[in-house]
Amino acid sequence: MKEAFFLSQRLGFSNAQASTLQKTGVANFLKNSFDTPNQITLPTFMEGAVKNRSELRAMKKETETDKTALIAERKRIRKLAVLWTEKMYTDPYPLREKMTLFWHNHFVTDAQKVKLSWAIWQQNALFREFAFGNYKTLTLRILYDNAMLMYLDNTQNRVKNPNENLSRELLELFTLGVGNYSEADIKAGARALAGLSIGDDGGKYYPRLGDDEAKTYLGKTGNWKAADMVDLIFQHPKAGNRLMEKFLKAFMTDAPTTQLVAEYGAAFRKANFEMKPILEKLVRDDRFLKSQGAMIKDPVSFLLGTLYEFQLDMPPAGALLSYSRGQGMSLLYPPNVKGWDAGRSWLSAQKLLQRTNAVTLLLNRRPSGNAKAQENKADDADEMESTTMEEKPDKNKAGQKPVARWNKAFTTNKLIIGELMDKLVFAVSPDLQMECEQVLKYDFDPKAENAAQSVLRLVEHIMKSPEYQII
Repeated sequence: MKEAFFLSQRLGFSNAQASTLQKTGVANFLKNSFDTPNQITLPTFMEGAVKNRSELRAMKKETETDKTALIAERKRIRKLAVLWTEKMYTDPYPLREKMTLFWHNHFVTDAQKVKLSWAIWQQNALFREFAFGNYKTLTLRILYDNAMLMYLDNTQNRVKNPNENLSRELLELFTLGVGNYSEADIKAGARALAGLSIGDDGGKYYPRLGDDEAKTYLGKTGNWKAADMVDLIFQHPKAGNRLMEKFLKAFMTDAPTTQLVAEYGAAFRKANFEMKPILEKLVRDDRFLKSQGAMIKDPVSFLLGTLYEFQLDMPPAGALLSYSRGQGMSLLYPPNVKGWDAGRSWLSAQKLLQRTNAVTLLLNRRPSGNAKAQENKADDADEMESTTMEEKPDKNKAGQKPVARWNKAFTTNKLIIGELMDKLVFAVSPDLQMECEQVLKYDFDPKAENAAQSVLRLVEHIMKSPEYQII
């Protein structure tokens, strides 16, 4: 794979930015990414969303006898997931969205438990704002985030009845990692976070529910609160290492070495936990540029990359959500507080079959095997109003027909195959080369009436290969 296509896929979700990278270089691409707007315009479907504590209380009372408000919130959240996916696909500099996804998979919350679309919207906006920002500052902001406070039950954390969930995950998953704190630190942290609950504009302490006695946290004693906890955590000599391990897994390799993590962790601390210098370090790192084939594509990147190569818009919402569920990557609905495992977890036999069937469906052909039933499966009676891909057998969304991207000046099958390999796969095996030459034969005529369709079949074959699943 040529470098521009590799960078476009690793720093975004498809090959859409390859041309820009070729023209301007990765340094300018990074700068322009940093300068992208950090918010999405509030969509009209968010009108009526539950926004403050009094509205939340009213909804809770209502849902005891009437689920209408709750169903409306669930539909808004699903629409937010679709809106976000569209933003990933259409943004000319999608690195901000890729970093927003990175933070979403680090500071994990699950919309199924949170239930409130406004809280989910605000958290997603927070991640977008801090996409290239300061990790320490974001950690403090997330402790005051309404969605996080609800998800990890800090709304139930009171001086006389402590709840340790947020305190535990703050240390175990969000910052230091196992082995760098004690159970006593978790208990002290829960006391420090007691009384911190949701408010109209984000979390706030309610003094009558708090603990104002001295606590010993990470070896220091005082009447600590959330901001003090974050200060103490980021004084730890290994602060940032856990995040850098996840960062490297998201951008460089599914299996970073201990030495590589330690190197990036040291650089992160030196940069005072700012993300921009780390991204700049990444794109200058020869190991990054040589890491082709070190990662399995996540389901979002697989889908958006495929859409781009077929020159298609987003599929209908129902089909998108169905695909996401089948692939185990429903945006805003991570599987647990650890987030998505990524790596090999993306490619079970069933998930690979679902991917190949998604390619078939996008080409408006009949899927094989039993995957059609899986694609159609809806887990709720109030599935978003939308057709699925199968319901439009002759044409794609908005009457589109898939068209492959290829250089029509090329006149031989091997030139066309070579061009596609340069941008779609990290390496070409002899078997894949031979298979492609059987799909697009030696006597291929680019001026023939069915030439475009023949190339489309070739692209389809490549996308269903094991090599295409890897970047």
